Amino acid sequence: MNKRRFIDNMATTIIITLIYTIYFYVVIKFIIENNMRISINNITIDNIGTKLIGDFCLMLLIPLILIVINRKRLIEFKLQFLYSCLQYILIAIMVLLFFIHGDFTIRGYYKFFFFLVVVAFGEEFIFRGYVYNKLLIHNKIFAILISGFFWGILHAILPGLLVGDSIWQIGIRMLNEIGAGIVFGYYFIYLLEKSKSLFIPIFVHAILDYTIGYIGILTAIGTGIYLFILDRKKIQEQL
Repeated sequence: MNKRRFIDNMATTIIITLIYTIYFYVVIKFIIENNMRISINNITIDNIGTKLIGDFCLMLLIPLILIVINRKRLIEFKLQFLYSCLQYILIAIMVLLFFIHGDFTIRGYYKFFFFLVVVAFGEEFIFRGYVYNKLLIHNKIFAILISGFFWGILHAILPGLLVGDSIWQIGIRMLNEIGAGIVFGYYFIYLLEKSKSLFIPIFVHAILDYTIGYIGILTAIGTGIYLFILDRKKIQEQL
Protein backbone atom coordinates (compact mmCIF):
# COMPACT_ATOMS: atom_id res chain seq x y z
CA MET A 1 0.00 0.00 0.00
CA ASN A 2 1.52 3.32 -1.06
CA LYS A 3 1.74 6.29 1.28
CA ARG A 4 -1.30 8.07 -0.22
CA ARG A 5 -3.54 5.02 0.09
CA PHE A 6 -2.16 4.41 3.55
CA ILE A 7 -3.19 7.89 4.71
CA ASP A 8 -6.55 7.78 2.91
CA ASN A 9 -7.54 4.42 4.41
CA MET A 10 -6.53 5.45 7.91
CA ALA A 11 -8.25 8.84 7.67
CA THR A 12 -11.42 7.31 6.22
CA THR A 13 -11.67 4.79 9.06
CA ILE A 14 -11.19 7.43 11.74
CA ILE A 15 -13.64 9.83 10.08
CA ILE A 16 -16.30 7.11 9.82
CA THR A 17 -15.81 6.27 13.50
CA LEU A 18 -16.05 9.94 14.44
CA ILE A 19 -19.24 10.28 12.40
CA TYR A 20 -20.66 7.22 14.16
CA THR A 21 -19.84 8.77 17.55
CA ILE A 22 -21.55 12.04 16.63
CA TYR A 23 -24.50 10.11 15.20
CA PHE A 24 -24.73 8.11 18.44
CA TYR A 25 -24.82 11.35 20.46
CA VAL A 26 -27.46 12.98 18.24
CA VAL A 27 -29.77 9.95 18.24
CA ILE A 28 -29.59 9.47 22.03
CA LYS A 29 -30.16 13.19 22.59
CA PHE A 30 -33.19 13.10 20.28
CA ILE A 31 -34.62 10.04 22.04
CA ILE A 32 -34.19 11.54 25.52
CA GLU A 33 -35.47 15.01 24.64
CA ASN A 34 -38.59 13.53 23.04
CA ASN A 35 -39.27 11.21 25.99
CA MET A 36 -38.82 8.17 23.78
CA ARG A 37 -36.29 6.37 25.95
CA ILE A 38 -37.58 3.06 27.27
CA SER A 39 -35.64 1.25 29.98
CA ILE A 40 -34.76 -2.36 29.30
CA ASN A 41 -36.64 -3.22 32.49
CA ASN A 42 -39.85 -1.48 31.41
CA ILE A 43 -40.49 -3.24 28.11
CA THR A 44 -44.07 -4.33 27.41
CA ILE A 45 -45.93 -5.60 24.38
CA ASP A 46 -47.17 -2.03 23.85
CA ASN A 47 -43.79 -0.31 23.69
CA ILE A 48 -41.47 -3.01 22.35
CA GLY A 49 -41.87 -1.71 18.78
CA THR A 50 -40.69 1.75 19.78
CA LYS A 51 -37.82 0.25 21.77
CA LEU A 52 -36.74 -1.94 18.85
CA ILE A 53 -36.76 0.95 16.38
CA GLY A 54 -34.77 3.14 18.74
CA ASP A 55 -32.19 0.43 19.46
CA PHE A 56 -31.87 -0.44 15.78
CA CYS A 57 -31.27 3.16 14.74
CA LEU A 58 -28.85 3.73 17.60
CA MET A 59 -26.73 0.56 17.58
CA LEU A 60 -27.40 -1.52 14.48
CA LEU A 61 -28.06 0.81 11.56
CA ILE A 62 -24.43 1.89 11.02
CA PRO A 63 -23.03 -1.66 11.45
CA LEU A 64 -25.62 -2.91 8.96
CA ILE A 65 -24.64 -0.22 6.44
CA LEU A 66 -20.96 -1.13 6.82
CA ILE A 67 -21.77 -4.83 6.42
CA VAL A 68 -23.69 -4.17 3.20
CA ILE A 69 -20.93 -1.95 1.82
CA ASN A 70 -18.25 -4.49 2.69
CA ARG A 71 -20.36 -7.63 2.15
CA LYS A 72 -17.74 -9.23 -0.11
CA ARG A 73 -14.92 -8.61 2.36
CA LEU A 74 -16.47 -9.53 5.71
CA ILE A 75 -13.75 -12.11 6.34
CA GLU A 76 -11.34 -9.17 6.68
CA PHE A 77 -13.34 -8.16 9.76
CA LYS A 78 -13.27 -11.78 10.98
CA LEU A 79 -17.06 -11.91 10.83
CA GLN A 80 -17.07 -15.66 10.42
CA PHE A 81 -18.63 -18.46 12.45
CA LEU A 82 -16.02 -21.20 12.75
CA TYR A 83 -18.27 -23.83 14.34
CA SER A 84 -15.73 -24.33 17.10
CA CYS A 85 -16.36 -26.03 20.44
CA LEU A 86 -15.66 -22.73 22.22
CA GLN A 87 -18.37 -20.91 20.27
CA TYR A 88 -20.95 -23.55 21.13
CA ILE A 89 -19.98 -23.46 24.81
CA LEU A 90 -20.41 -19.68 24.90
CA ILE A 91 -23.79 -19.97 23.20
CA ALA A 92 -24.80 -22.59 25.77
CA ILE A 93 -23.76 -20.24 28.61
CA MET A 94 -25.82 -17.44 27.10
CA VAL A 95 -28.87 -19.71 26.85
CA LEU A 96 -28.26 -20.97 30.39
CA LEU A 97 -28.26 -17.40 31.65
CA PHE A 98 -31.62 -16.86 29.97
CA PHE A 99 -33.12 -19.72 31.97
CA ILE A 100 -31.37 -18.65 35.18
CA HIS A 101 -32.91 -15.18 34.79
CA GLY A 102 -36.25 -16.96 34.58
CA ASP A 103 -38.01 -14.08 32.86
CA PHE A 104 -40.11 -15.60 30.08
CA THR A 105 -42.12 -12.46 29.42
CA ILE A 106 -41.64 -10.24 26.35
CA ARG A 107 -39.22 -8.22 28.50
CA GLY A 108 -37.09 -11.28 29.23
CA TYR A 109 -36.84 -12.29 25.57
CA TYR A 110 -35.97 -8.76 24.54
CA LYS A 111 -33.24 -8.54 27.17
CA PHE A 112 -31.60 -11.62 25.65
CA PHE A 113 -31.79 -10.06 22.19
CA PHE A 114 -30.69 -6.66 23.48
CA PHE A 115 -27.47 -7.80 25.15
CA LEU A 116 -26.51 -10.29 22.43
CA VAL A 117 -27.41 -8.44 19.25
CA VAL A 118 -27.97 -4.75 20.00
CA VAL A 119 -25.09 -4.20 22.44
CA ALA A 120 -22.56 -6.99 21.92
CA PHE A 121 -22.83 -7.38 18.15
CA GLY A 122 -23.32 -3.66 17.55
CA GLU A 123 -20.27 -2.57 19.57
CA GLU A 124 -17.97 -5.47 18.66
CA PHE A 125 -18.54 -5.13 14.94
CA ILE A 126 -17.87 -1.39 14.95
CA PHE A 127 -14.89 -1.21 17.30
CA ARG A 128 -13.19 -4.60 16.98
CA GLY A 129 -14.46 -5.90 13.66
CA TYR A 130 -14.33 -2.70 11.62
CA VAL A 131 -12.13 -0.07 13.29
CA TYR A 132 -9.47 -2.39 14.70
CA ASN A 133 -9.07 -4.53 11.59
CA LYS A 134 -9.07 -1.54 9.23
CA LEU A 135 -6.33 0.19 11.23
CA LEU A 136 -4.41 -3.02 11.93
CA ILE A 137 -2.89 -2.98 8.45
CA HIS A 138 -1.12 0.25 9.43
CA ASN A 139 -0.04 -0.34 13.01
CA LYS A 140 -1.34 -2.74 15.68
CA ILE A 141 -0.72 -0.47 18.67
CA PHE A 142 -2.38 2.44 16.86
CA ALA A 143 -5.36 0.20 16.02
CA ILE A 144 -5.72 -0.89 19.66
CA LEU A 145 -5.54 2.69 20.96
CA ILE A 146 -7.96 4.21 18.45
CA SER A 147 -10.56 1.45 18.67
CA GLY A 148 -10.38 1.55 22.49
CA PHE A 149 -10.44 5.35 22.55
CA PHE A 150 -13.68 5.61 20.58
CA TRP A 151 -15.27 2.67 22.38
CA GLY A 152 -14.43 4.30 25.70
CA ILE A 153 -15.81 7.75 24.92
CA LEU A 154 -19.01 6.21 23.59
CA HIS A 155 -19.80 4.97 27.11
CA ALA A 156 -19.82 8.53 28.46
CA ILE A 157 -22.57 9.82 26.19
CA LEU A 158 -25.71 8.14 27.56
CA PRO A 159 -24.93 8.68 31.29
CA GLY A 160 -24.06 12.31 30.58
CA LEU A 161 -27.24 13.04 28.65
CA LEU A 162 -29.40 11.27 31.23
CA VAL A 163 -28.23 13.64 34.00
CA GLY A 164 -28.38 16.70 31.75
CA ASP A 165 -24.66 17.30 31.32
CA SER A 166 -23.49 19.91 28.83
CA ILE A 167 -21.34 18.88 25.88
CA TRP A 168 -18.26 20.00 27.81
CA GLN A 169 -19.19 17.94 30.86
CA ILE A 170 -19.76 14.94 28.63
CA GLY A 171 -16.32 15.60 27.17
CA ILE A 172 -14.82 15.32 30.67
CA ARG A 173 -16.71 12.08 31.19
CA MET A 174 -15.22 10.81 27.93
CA LEU A 175 -11.69 11.48 29.21
CA ASN A 176 -12.48 9.31 32.23
CA GLU A 177 -13.67 6.45 30.03
CA ILE A 178 -10.72 6.32 27.62
CA GLY A 179 -8.45 4.20 29.83
CA ALA A 180 -11.08 1.55 30.49
CA GLY A 181 -12.05 1.54 26.82
CA ILE A 182 -8.48 0.81 25.75
CA VAL A 183 -7.78 -1.80 28.45
CA PHE A 184 -10.99 -3.79 28.12
CA GLY A 185 -11.02 -3.22 24.38
CA TYR A 186 -7.59 -4.83 24.16
CA TYR A 187 -8.89 -7.92 25.96
CA PHE A 188 -11.66 -8.31 23.39
CA ILE A 189 -9.05 -7.79 20.67
CA TYR A 190 -6.98 -10.60 22.23
CA LEU A 191 -10.01 -12.89 22.05
CA LEU A 192 -10.56 -11.84 18.45
CA GLU A 193 -6.95 -12.40 17.41
CA LYS A 194 -6.58 -15.79 19.07
CA SER A 195 -9.95 -17.16 17.98
CA LYS A 196 -9.92 -15.67 14.45
CA SER A 197 -13.64 -15.02 14.83
CA LEU A 198 -15.51 -11.88 15.87
CA PHE A 199 -18.22 -14.08 17.35
CA ILE A 200 -16.02 -15.02 20.32
CA PRO A 201 -15.73 -11.43 21.68
CA ILE A 202 -19.40 -10.90 20.76
CA PHE A 203 -20.53 -13.84 22.90
CA VAL A 204 -18.18 -12.98 25.79
CA HIS A 205 -19.31 -9.34 25.67
CA ALA A 206 -22.96 -10.41 25.75
CA ILE A 207 -22.40 -12.81 28.66
CA LEU A 208 -20.61 -10.10 30.67
CA ASP A 209 -23.54 -7.71 30.21
CA TYR A 210 -26.26 -10.33 30.69
CA THR A 211 -24.55 -12.16 33.53
CA ILE A 212 -25.72 -13.21 36.95
CA GLY A 213 -23.16 -13.26 39.75
CA TYR A 214 -19.64 -14.13 38.65
CA ILE A 215 -20.62 -16.16 35.59
CA GLY A 216 -19.64 -13.39 33.17
CA ILE A 217 -16.25 -12.69 34.74
CA LEU A 218 -15.40 -16.39 35.01
CA THR A 219 -16.45 -16.94 31.40
CA ALA A 220 -14.34 -14.03 30.15
CA ILE A 221 -11.28 -15.16 32.11
CA GLY A 222 -11.79 -18.81 31.19
CA THR A 223 -12.13 -17.98 27.48
CA GLY A 224 -8.90 -16.00 27.54
CA ILE A 225 -7.02 -18.78 29.36
CA TYR A 226 -8.37 -21.43 27.00
CA LEU A 227 -7.29 -19.45 23.92
CA PHE A 228 -3.88 -18.78 25.47
CA ILE A 229 -3.30 -22.50 26.13
CA LEU A 230 -4.52 -23.38 22.65
CA ASP A 231 -2.16 -20.81 21.15
CA ARG A 232 0.81 -22.18 23.15
CA LYS A 233 0.07 -25.69 21.93
CA LYS A 234 -0.01 -24.55 18.30
CA ILE A 235 3.33 -22.80 18.73
CA GLN A 236 4.89 -25.93 20.28
CA GLU A 237 3.56 -28.10 17.47
CA GLN A 238 5.24 -25.82 14.94
CA LEU A 239 8.63 -26.08 16.64
